[in-house]
Amino acid sequence: MPELSALISLLVQHNSGEPEKINHIMKVCGFARAIAREEGLSESTILTVEIAAAVCNIADNGTESAMVSDMLLLNLGYERNFIEKVHDLVLKNASYDDITGIDYQILAEANFLVSAFENRLDKESITEVLNTVFKTKCGKQYLCDMYGVSQEEN
Repeated sequence: MPELSALISLLVQHNSGEPEKINHIMKVCGFARAIAREEGLSESTILTVEIAAAVCNIADNGTESAMVSDMLLLNLGYERNFIEKVHDLVLKNASYDDITGIDYQILAEANFLVSAFENRLDKESITEVLNTVFKTKCGKQYLCDMYGVSQEEN
């Protein structure tokens, strides 16, 4: 399977002149990798999460991102069944509703960690997402530490 670095190089080229977008992609990818590793996922699941995180915001919406990422991943030599897993995650990524699977959970958390900062969300909004969306121990800890929020006790 091709190296993630080859995909990152293509993503940087694809988004030439858009440093904000490139930074967003790299931050989401980094958080997704860190959370997946901390949660003890298999190497194959970590790779799937990493690749999905790298390509999920490549275009203006999930459908476009899925189409562009399919072409990039095929050109890099990724196998069709792997691309389909990534494709499914990218299409789901637009919503926090009905998160199923640890890979989707981690992708949603990584995206929010970055988007909360980029969108300058207030602590109340961040706390609400913490209490309703975040499930992984690592993701929760990152969010609490980064934004100085606490999880509500149930």
